[in-house]
Amino acid sequence: MLTLFAIISFLSLLILITSPTIVDIIFTAILFILGVALIVWKKPQKNNLLLTKPLRSLSFYSAILIVGYFSLRFYNTWICSSKIASIIAKFGIPTNVFILIATVCLSVCAVYATYAIIEQIKNIFTSLNEKPLAKNIFCCLIASIATVIISQIMLDVAVLSMGLFNFIWGTIIVFVSILIIYCLTGWIKLSISLGTGLYIIISTVSAYIYSFRGRLFEPVDILSVGTAMNVAENFSLFPIPTGIIIGMVIWIGALSFLFIKHTKKYPLLIKRRAILALCCAVGVTSVFAYSVNLKTYHWQKEGAIYNGYILDFVSKFKEMYISEPDGYSVENIEIFADKYSKSANESDKKSPHIIVIMDEAFSDLSVLGEISTNKDVTPFISSLKENTVSGYALASVYGGNTANSEYEFLTGNSMAWLSPNGVPYQQYVRSPAYSMVSYLKSNFNYQCIAMHPYLASGWNRPNAYSNLGFDKSLFIDDFPQKDYVRQYISDKEMIDTIINNYENKSKDPLFLFSVSMQNHSSYQYSGNNYKQSISLVGYDKSYPDVEQYLSLIHETDKAVEHLISYFESVDEEVVIVFFGDHQPKLDDTFYNTVNKGASSGLDDQQSKYKIPFFIWTNYDIDEKYVECTSLNYLSSYVYEVAGIPLPPYNKFLSELEEKIPSINAHGFYSLESKSFLPFNEASKNEKEWLLKYEQLQYNSLFDLENRNKKLFPTLK
Repeated sequence: MLTLFAIISFLSLLILITSPTIVDIIFTAILFILGVALIVWKKPQKNNLLLTKPLRSLSFYSAILIVGYFSLRFYNTWICSSKIASIIAKFGIPTNVFILIATVCLSVCAVYATYAIIEQIKNIFTSLNEKPLAKNIFCCLIASIATVIISQIMLDVAVLSMGLFNFIWGTIIVFVSILIIYCLTGWIKLSISLGTGLYIIISTVSAYIYSFRGRLFEPVDILSVGTAMNVAENFSLFPIPTGIIIGMVIWIGALSFLFIKHTKKYPLLIKRRAILALCCAVGVTSVFAYSVNLKTYHWQKEGAIYNGYILDFVSKFKEMYISEPDGYSVENIEIFADKYSKSANESDKKSPHIIVIMDEAFSDLSVLGEISTNKDVTPFISSLKENTVSGYALASVYGGNTANSEYEFLTGNSMAWLSPNGVPYQQYVRSPAYSMVSYLKSNFNYQCIAMHPYLASGWNRPNAYSNLGFDKSLFIDDFPQKDYVRQYISDKEMIDTIINNYENKSKDPLFLFSVSMQNHSSYQYSGNNYKQSISLVGYDKSYPDVEQYLSLIHETDKAVEHLISYFESVDEEVVIVFFGDHQPKLDDTFYNTVNKGASSGLDDQQSKYKIPFFIWTNYDIDEKYVECTSLNYLSSYVYEVAGIPLPPYNKFLSELEEKIPSINAHGFYSLESKSFLPFNEASKNEKEWLLKYEQLQYNSLFDLENRNKKLFPTLK
């Protein structure tokens, strides 16, 4: 009877922690057999399972409360979306009552099963008492398994969603990490604490980043720690996500269980250290061999779902290295250079003033679905038609990494062949680089100014701006700091500063590139520097973050009206370029409501990367609407509107745009299939054009010794 109960309990535990897919059912069956074998190998003492001791009873009921709270959310979603809901409805049983009963029963069984497994593990520990080294290594294994489970729980992802095979590889990664520290220090408790603590910290950071940015923490984000600290005070760490609380409780409990009785100091002699070092070397090599070919994911929590977060995180280190494209050679680049570097007619040259505003998080949420508000969010910008080129462009980032949108616009390069969450300003722009700035400055003698009303330490901007060719950069200390919206300098003050720089410019034409801060996340501010002007209408739930965001965008619209009104009256020719850097990270429930849950396909996903733009002039031009381009192409539109001959690289980009209308880090728009596709599904012709682009970008960014000076001239 005890064995039967243990089997049912273990099955309940597996139902609780796995997601109901075919792959999971197969792996669950395997794990189920192993778990049952473990439980019945040596039957737990009856008194242990009956929990007659007060302390054990307290821990048992506490565990039921924790697991019950966590599982209630799981069963509510699972049952309501399955056939079970319709079956119980036929019997007249209220769904909520059934969910509550199922949660209580299965949670109790799950805790019993966990307790029974722990009893068997204790038996193994007892049998290893005479072999302290083996016992310490077994403790490392238990800690590794627990860490992989905890990392998934912290991210609110099914523990075995990645399948048993990837679960094992994630365990190996943690296990090897612990063994390396153990081999170096010989201190088992320190090794387990540091080895597991590293991944617990990473998972905790990832849980917070997901709540702020809608994506998981990746290795390249380590380079952005300084920038993150600049804005960290504007984000609330409370309330702490439930997954983090549960994960921390389990982690502390696991360490306590291992440390109190089951780890012992044991001297590691040279021979034993050598054996451990050899095992670590084999482990590291195996992990590298497996992860280097593993497909990684960058959309929301897909990495944790399909690979397991720890395995996916480690696998993404390979993305920090950019390999040479297929067929790349300096000779091929020279052929491109000869084709596109024919001199333009000198009489065609014009040099109007160009003012670019990349507005923080500015977007049009209606690209996701119908949005109902109490009034028009951007009435002035929407009314711009005369002497205006406008439309939508794809960015490569969502919710953050502003500098990547700057990089794509200024250089014409794409994040498509770089790490999606990497930052070129920090990783690659470390010496003079080709850009729109260097072209305008060297060929048309533009005075080039960069402007950002926040800290200079963000994204390595001072060095990047200098290497791109800007004459000077203005940051927060160069602003009056008199007009704040929430905790950031307003768009109105930034535009007044733009006007002031225009009025005090030199005789040379001005190229001014500005990046705003007013609309930066998070959208939970409550204070005197904000007044809500936009409200959502007709929604069952309130979305205060969305209303705050839309109210900020409404203020931006007023600031843009002020900008256009001023430059309508100046005598000199001026081009105003305005676009957003990315969409904001808002309440996930709001997105599901607006797009009716459509986010599985790449077409649906790309809607989160669409941002509006307009190019306005105070002189006559042909009006144009662009349904969807991308930021790497946007500079060509600026050159054409300004009457400036296209540089060689932009001639290629304009030809490329005819074949590939839009492209970002996540895919491209295929004219042949009339939909967005991942790069590995491109047709033969599309692959050829994409490869040309990749080769040219590689020459510009990585092959610095052989960088083609005709295509990519830089300032010294």
